[in-house]
Amino acid sequence: MELLGRQSSHYTRVVRLLAHELGVDLPLRPIHDLMARDPAAYGGNPALKLPILRMGEVHVFGTLNICRTIARHAGRSQDVYWPEDADTPLLMNAHELLAHAMAAQVEVVLHEVVMQRPPDPASAKRRDSLLACLAWLDAQLEPVLQAVRQKPVSWLEPALFALLAHIPFRNPLDIALLQRLAAFAEEFAARPSAQATPYRFDA
Repeated sequence: MELLGRQSSHYTRVVRLLAHELGVDLPLRPIHDLMARDPAAYGGNPALKLPILRMGEVHVFGTLNICRTIARHAGRSQDVYWPEDADTPLLMNAHELLAHAMAAQVEVVLHEVVMQRPPDPASAKRRDSLLACLAWLDAQLEPVLQAVRQKPVSWLEPALFALLAHIPFRNPLDIALLQRLAAFAEEFAARPSAQATPYRFDA
């Protein structure tokens, strides 16, 4: 198995974090040009998105699908708390808002940081949405973590950490008041999986 992605991508890091947590060795081949318009640059993904998992001639698109494939490869699917395991409105909302916040982070970085577009009503709404999701997750974090930690590994924790660590790396926001999220990020950052997958720009 080989992962196509970027060390600066929070979606790529989710996969790498989960693979490390499950004890799966997953080499990374960088995708250098995010503006490429040829699906071949994205492992044949017609959506022109990363990451992509390559297994010989087989390619798997999408972070969550890749994580499922890796867990099955490791024989540990049953050890992971997946989004579909959420069985209460609180847990379903937590996974939904985390997924939305991760997408909003990409939009903010691409449009405001990378392309340096001036602020407009749409960009203001994106930022407001991202901050509101983070505030909600901060307020509900304790019962959410208690639930997903019923299993040895969760999808939510690597995804949440990847997002929180990506914000100061690519989109500086003041989230100091989100004390629960800050404490979670600091704790998760000490894990071997986090230490092995730092954000950096691929040469």
